[in-house]
Amino acid sequence: MAEQTTSQTQQIKDTFRKAVTDHAERVDSVFAEMAKLEEKGLEQVAAQLDEAARLTKVSLAYASELNAQWRKLWVDAARRTAEMVSGPGAV
Repeated sequence: MAEQTTSQTQQIKDTFRKAVTDHAERVDSVFAEMAKLEEKGLEQVAAQLDEAARLTKVSLAYASELNAQWRKLWVDAARRTAEMVSGPGAV
């Protein structure tokens, strides 16, 4: 009888050990998949940050160009106004 109890106990231990091992492997698999998804997500965030930085630089360059054109137009308008008031060639 003691032999049977020991055998049953060993079977229970083996079954439990197998269940724990299988569970650990599944958890490891889930975490490995999560790591892959996290890596992809970080790559996408980095690409979006790079694109945002590029767009910001392009926007700043465009704003600078518009300001330069606006200043030129303003100076030209001021010269024309001065010519209208004082006559041609007076400025």
